[in-house]
Amino acid sequence: MNKRVAVIGGGISGLCAAFRLKKAGVDVILFESGAAVGGNIKTEIRDGFLIENGPNSTLASREFLDLLADLGIADKVATPKPNSKKRYILKAGRLVALPSGPLDLLKGDVFSATAKLRLLKEPFVRTRSPKGESVAAFFERRLGKEIVDYAVDPFISGIYAGDPNRLSIRSAFTRLFEMERDHGSLLMGAMRSKKDKAAKLPKGTPRSITFKAGMQTLTDALYEDLKANVRLDTSVDSIERNGSEGYSIRTDSGEEIFDAVVVSTPAHAAARLIEGLDLKLAGELAGVYYPPVSVVFTAFRQSQVKADTSGFGFLVPGGEQRKILGSLWTSAVFENRAPGGYHLFTTFIGGSRNADLCDNSEDELIKIALDELRSILGVEGEPVFTAVKKWKKAIPQYNIGYEKVPTAIDSFKNNNPGIRLCGNYYKGISVSDCVKNGGLTATEILDFLSS
Repeated sequence: MNKRVAVIGGGISGLCAAFRLKKAGVDVILFESGAAVGGNIKTEIRDGFLIENGPNSTLASREFLDLLADLGIADKVATPKPNSKKRYILKAGRLVALPSGPLDLLKGDVFSATAKLRLLKEPFVRTRSPKGESVAAFFERRLGKEIVDYAVDPFISGIYAGDPNRLSIRSAFTRLFEMERDHGSLLMGAMRSKKDKAAKLPKGTPRSITFKAGMQTLTDALYEDLKANVRLDTSVDSIERNGSEGYSIRTDSGEEIFDAVVVSTPAHAAARLIEGLDLKLAGELAGVYYPPVSVVFTAFRQSQVKADTSGFGFLVPGGEQRKILGSLWTSAVFENRAPGGYHLFTTFIGGSRNADLCDNSEDELIKIALDELRSILGVEGEPVFTAVKKWKKAIPQYNIGYEKVPTAIDSFKNNNPGIRLCGNYYKGISVSDCVKNGGLTATEILDFLSS
């Protein structure tokens, strides 16, 4: 196919779109403003400890597994340790194991008898989601306040670093919104929903996937395939229509003409690039909120940690009034994250709940993490290793009112058929979502080029 396509932004979404376009025979150029591709996916090894500055893993999906096969890196996947299935929340100052199934839910002590009975009433709740309903309001209406406080709230902190009172149920959890709309009940919706056989995963596929050498294995493999098509340290200044010949991309190096363009930058950067083409969409994208998150890594000798940390980690409900969102027990989940005899913890601070805490210095953030880990896990003494990663704009929030964003994008697509937008602010925040949507974006561009 003798066509040229520009991909702006070298995060996972842009890399996947470029990879699929190149595979289809398109002459693709990926512009990345930084010195390396990968976006928020960044793995480092320091003093023998493997730390993930961004996502530690992602949920398995058919599209993700297909990508690994195409890249030839399926053998580099790390299998989670068996005990990593155990997950905890903090309740009344102590760690409580979350139920792993219906029987655990009934026998466990996370939820009161009243809350358990309330769950049984869910199929008989006849109300429907009103316009602009929050995640918290949706689940309280269907499942009760206790479930919101000790399940939904910490879950939202762990996934979005967000506030369930501000997140939109329709946008952040579209499938659950549709279950209620179409079936009148989450339980009935789950039972009646037809499973996509094509999306079924091979038997034995772990629920969460990462790599033996860290998540950057994925973006490194994509870059290795695309290296000749990537221009690092190259910022795009503008996108303009070029009559009937396509689109003009202007960088510090000059101007180039492309038949189509994929904008795969964060929302605020995309707003700047498309401002001259669609002022309304630019305004909506500029308004997408990314709370700050600070990630604190601390390592200890096993003798310094008194609690049993054979599990995935713990999340902290907002009602516990703690300064951390939760902590991942990194060395307990995957092999080769810490030298033998040591524990490595990844602790999260900030998010929508405590955004101001991210203004603290690295030393102050380490102290916050240590104080909380000492209180919750009984950690003694000083850490043998510390590191901090600050994200000023971490995870896009699909807050109430976000519905205007996809509506504006649809309108933009109609008026600009040769430009597509993709990124974790649109159709899902996870790495697996970005892999899927990067591929779908490439398909849309290929359809445009062929027409």
